[in-house]
Amino acid sequence: MLKLQRIELDPTDRLGEGAHGSVFSGKFNNEQIAVKRVQLIDTDEREEEALQKLDHLNVVKLYHIENHDAFKYFALELCSASLDQLFLGESHLKKYRGPQLPDNFTLLFQLASGLEHIHSKNLIHRDIKPENVLIHVDSVQKVTMKWADFGLSKPVNDRGTFTLSGLKGTNNWMAPELLKDAATRTRGNVTSDVFGEGLVFGYYLSNGKHPYGTVVWEIPSNIVANNPVNIDEIQSSFARELIQKMLESDFKKRITSLEVVQHLQSIKIENRNF
Repeated sequence: MLKLQRIELDPTDRLGEGAHGSVFSGKFNNEQIAVKRVQLIDTDEREEEALQKLDHLNVVKLYHIENHDAFKYFALELCSASLDQLFLGESHLKKYRGPQLPDNFTLLFQLASGLEHIHSKNLIHRDIKPENVLIHVDSVQKVTMKWADFGLSKPVNDRGTFTLSGLKGTNNWMAPELLKDAATRTRGNVTSDVFGEGLVFGYYLSNGKHPYGTVVWEIPSNIVANNPVNIDEIQSSFARELIQKMLESDFKKRITSLEVVQHLQSIKIENRNF
């Protein structure tokens, strides 16, 4: 174990790898945690500021941050897997094999609530995708879904817009306005996160199929062309109706994260099958 000031990490137990850092198992206050290690030269204060603003059951918790040598270390809530690992083949070593996930409605409502909390703090995530949805299992085997990885997050103004500075995120999980106009647009809108969340909802409900295609390099062009080829894979008509509103190609007409939560609440009140 590598012992820092208050964080310990095991450099031999790598849990994941990101664009600007690695995640290892570790300890903080004698509890098992995940430790994200980022080179100081690659750090962005926005991730630190975002995590310190957020306090929600469905957002991964930040316990502590410290610097050591050329790295910054984030002590984070330990989760068992990311959502994409649920759909790996049975023989894959990283396939999620833990307790059963919540029912479809609960899982989507947890994610919707988490994203609405992020937006309520005047933040946009900007990298919504299955790899950034974490599966947390507590001591009594209860499973909770949590948003993670705020390395691309950015503050937005009261109108939900922000200054664009190039194309950021993951192409196959981006809103069409970003794929089409990133080079010429000067402002982005927080509802691009909602489009990404709609993609994640559709991906989960269709057992790991991306709503806009199965061929990786065709997905961005299908998003731009508003051609959700796998939308009928979603069995629930109520879920499909909601997701189609989230995948509205015109961001000015797209529903907000708060409206997603309200839509789900209305479905629950009406006792509709999700």
